[in-house]
Amino acid sequence: MFLVVSRRDWLENLRLSKVLSLCYTVIHMQTQMNPEIEKFLLEKGADIVRFVDISNLPDAQTRGFPRAVVFCIALSKEFILAIRDGTHSGPDEFVDKEHETDRIADQLAVYLQGKGYKAFSQSEESIEANGYYDEAAMASLLPHKTIARLAGMGFIGKNNLLIANGYGCGFSMCAVLTDAHVQTENPPPLSPKCGDCNICKDVCENQAIRGNEWAEAGGRDEVVDVFKCACQLKCMVNCPYTLDYALQASI
Repeated sequence: MFLVVSRRDWLENLRLSKVLSLCYTVIHMQTQMNPEIEKFLLEKGADIVRFVDISNLPDAQTRGFPRAVVFCIALSKEFILAIRDGTHSGPDEFVDKEHETDRIADQLAVYLQGKGYKAFSQSEESIEANGYYDEAAMASLLPHKTIARLAGMGFIGKNNLLIANGYGCGFSMCAVLTDAHVQTENPPPLSPKCGDCNICKDVCENQAIRGNEWAEAGGRDEVVDVFKCACQLKCMVNCPYTLDYALQASI
């Protein structure tokens, strides 16, 4: 017994099959890219990885990319305590890890492009080369901490640094903008939790920190005078949240 199928039915079945195949591919990509990217970053030393929807930000900031991957590498507890105590000597771990996060962001962008997606590394070299850093104002159009705050990673402290749960501000951070299919998280942004603490202001020898809590309306300049900042890291390593991390016994 033979089943007779008209050409019209055959074409309709073929079209439906292609649609289902495309839907499966999209769903597969959406569910698979998160662990794939996370694995890529964790294997390179990242301690925190977040995926965030940035489509509500102005295109001038996002370059039209709808999503971002932001990640951090923690500073060693020994380095943090040595800087605090004034006993540090040798290489600057913070600078080294800033360069490392930048390098990893560049690698992730290339990796995603190899998968057929668009991606833009927010490394220092990349944003400067593409005109996304205002040297006169010492500001990038889309700071990493803006992305991290949208991802619920932490809040911005009086020292104008992102303070993340479990690490304080003792880490280096970078981000990659992309159209890759990833599941994003956008919890309500955390409000500042510095309260009456002004330790960062008190330890800043250049008096760059104003002692004001960060607010979206006021922005950076209400919190810190970046032109006075000498990047001595004292406001970072003396932050109580950072010391909570640094003074934890290593497991």
